[in-house]
Amino acid sequence: MTVDDIFDTIIKTAMFNYGLKEYRAYICTSNIFPGTGDYEDDTEIRDDRIMDCYCVWFEDILNNGYINSGAGYYEVLSSAIESIEKSPGFIRWIY
Repeated sequence: MTVDDIFDTIIKTAMFNYGLKEYRAYICTSNIFPGTGDYEDDTEIRDDRIMDCYCVWFEDILNNGYINSGAGYYEVLSSAIESIEKSPGFIRWIY
């Protein structure tokens, strides 16, 4: 996946560093909150939910412009922001 693939859903961008490398993290909007898919879980967390929510994506350190990992889905924006700010390497918000 590339940053262009998620561009229309990005609402916040953060700058990170790892050594001398800089990369970005993105908070995006989503209308699907993925469930666990585990049949032993309660239906509230097992099944996907159609709802407004937020997801966090991290840019690839070696290939800027590409997404290489996600950091979860959040029901509220403040939780997604807190998740990014507590991640190692967080420098600042740039957008």
